[in-house]
Order: sequence, then C-alpha cells, then structure tokens
Amino acid sequence: MANVAVPKEQQTAYQRWEMSSFGDDKPTAAMMARPKKKLDESNHAVNQILENVRKEAYTKGMQEGFAVGMAKAKEHAAEERQQFVQLMDNFSLALEKADEAIADELLSLALDLAKSMLKVKLNVDTSAVIPVVVDAIHYLPHVQKPARILVHHEDAHILREYLAEEISSQHWQIQEDSSIERGGCLVETGANQIDASNQMRWKRITDALAKHDDWLLP
Repeated sequence: MANVAVPKEQQTAYQRWEMSSFGDDKPTAAMMARPKKKLDESNHAVNQILENVRKEAYTKGMQEGFAVGMAKAKEHAAEERQQFVQLMDNFSLALEKADEAIADELLSLALDLAKSMLKVKLNVDTSAVIPVVVDAIHYLPHVQKPARILVHHEDAHILREYLAEEISSQHWQIQEDSSIERGGCLVETGANQIDASNQMRWKRITDALAKHDDWLLP
C-alpha cells in the first residue's frame, strides 16, 4: 500500500508523535550552523589563550634570561678586573725586583772598579800608607806603651822617612810584618788594637753598603 501523505492538521495524535519521534522534521541549515559557530568560537578562544600563554612564557623567559646573562656578565667582568689588578701587581713587583737586581749589579760593578783602582793606587803611590797610619793613630783616645805600628817592610821605610818626628815624639815603634799588604797597617798599644789593613778597611766599606765583597778576590 502506497504511503499517502496526510496533511498535518488531519493526522491523529499518534501519527504526529510518530513522525516527530523518528525525525520526520529535518533540522534546518541555521540549526546545523549554530554548533559549528560555537565550536569555531571555542577553538578561537583556546587558540587565543594558548597564544597569550606562549607570549607570557616568552616574555618571562627573555626577562629571566636577560637577568641571568647580566649576572654572568657582571661576574665575568669582576673576574677579569681582579685578574687585571693581579697582573699589574705582578708587573710592578717584577719591575721592583728588576730595579733591585740592576741596582745590585751596578753596586757590585762599582765596588769592583773601586777595588781595582785602590789596588793600583797602593802599588803605584808609595806614600798611600801615610794617611792610613795617621788616621789610625789619631783614632786612639790615648797612647799607652808599648805602642807599635805594624806595616809591610816597604812601607816601613816610607814611614821612617816622612813621619820620623811624629813617631819619635810619641814613642811609636815601627815593626815590619810581611803578612800585611802594602798600604795597610796594624796599630797596637798596651790597651787597644786598630786593624787598618786593606782587607779590614774594605770590609767596613762593603758592610756599610750591605754588600759582601772580599778584598782578596780579584
């Protein structure tokens, strides 16, 4: 039996219920479009939230990264500054040591030259012993017998020739001693002894300069 469409106002209540229950009334395009619009709006909202979260995370990461980078840069700069200060201190110390070494070498050179010149003078100037003996005698507070002047035998002749009057007036005895180098002397009295040998006088000079330099060495 063919289905004959019955107008809605002529349908029974059951027929109207049956047709409604089994979807006889089809949804319109507007009704189908509303869920899709809501879905698009929801997706857009979610995307916007995600974008905002991403931007906030990026901004926060940049700020934190900048802060960490600045802290590292300051730390590195402080380390480099400390290294530079240490380098300058080491350089200054090296210069001081170099100056000390140069000064020490110059002093050694000056002493060597002075010693060589003195030895030449003592060998050439036969009268060099005279001021040495006079200074040694005058250094004594008083002369107590026996009073002796010990000198090299060649210097003994010089003293007897040039200081005969002074020596005899103070009762000095001149004694020859081959162990005493020319130009030096030993002055002995009953209470005192003055070593005015070349070696001892040179030692006093080098001690005053805080420099060890043996007179007997070339």
